[in-house]
Amino acid sequence: MSVGLTDYGVSLPTYHVTAEVYEEVWGRFAARIDRKTVPAYDEDAMTLATAAAREVDAADAETLAVATTTHPQAGTLLSGPLSRSVGLDGPCRTLEFGSSWKAGLEALDAALSFGSGLVVASDTPEAPSDEDTEHILGAGAAAFAVGDDDPLATVAGSAHYVDAYLPAKFRDGADLTDLSLGGYTTEGFVEALSAVVDDALADAGLSTDDIDHAVFPQDDVKMSWRGGGRLGFDADQMSAGFVVNRMGFAAAASPLVGLAAALDAAEAGAHVLVAGYGYGHGASAFVLETTPAIEAPDSDAGVDDALDATTALEYGEFARLREVSR
Repeated sequence: MSVGLTDYGVSLPTYHVTAEVYEEVWGRFAARIDRKTVPAYDEDAMTLATAAAREVDAADAETLAVATTTHPQAGTLLSGPLSRSVGLDGPCRTLEFGSSWKAGLEALDAALSFGSGLVVASDTPEAPSDEDTEHILGAGAAAFAVGDDDPLATVAGSAHYVDAYLPAKFRDGADLTDLSLGGYTTEGFVEALSAVVDDALADAGLSTDDIDHAVFPQDDVKMSWRGGGRLGFDADQMSAGFVVNRMGFAAAASPLVGLAAALDAAEAGAHVLVAGYGYGHGASAFVLETTPAIEAPDSDAGVDDALDATTALEYGEFARLREVSR
């Protein structure tokens, strides 16, 4: 029986802040999105990961693969407390990824390779509040159960790519740094994404026209949307998984939250493409084919509902939360 995704869920922070609120204080909002999620003072990558993992049924998982670039206690295992919270502590293989924003897809790839597992990607990226880079940074988590018991979606194709390329974005301590290299960044992004998308489609025996939903990296709205267009995808294919418009960019978690949103919108027999990019640089892509199980009443992760449930903040409230959290 084919290995695939048997369940999935998401967890988003309590709050959100809108573009209008930023504009009232700073006179501008550089992110080209409507709003972004904001963690409460007691929410971080660990708590969001735990909440997302509890949304899925992964009791028989033999592997726990975790991805984050914002571990709240660097140098320790995120999988330790996470495994205890979801009942996987004991004889369970654990894998942790976090060197780039492709980490979420690396965790998914590992679990699929082992044939059984729980994949969790969670991130809360930050940057100085007076820099444009900070405007797009949100937070969130997604979890996927992997196995061969009545999967919701199976893997039809996959591909990976790596090469040396000057990283335009990277973490400097706790904060994100963007070198703002413009066209140079875009060319590297499109080069890597083009390689994995073409190869993943070829592996699946499909073309761009066969893809119902496509999810691309979302750390830069313009680059992501135009990059998808250059690869042959249109707005109808990219809209469902384009969660950055209401969530902001959640680093390693973004591709998997986008995948969850795309699966929420998918019908049986749909083809879903998800791709991730890591500066430095490399990319991974998967083509999934949904099964009739995707239309079961309880299969939906409710990404739209989770986004709707967040509470709006004024900028002063947002600034105080940032100060406490940092």
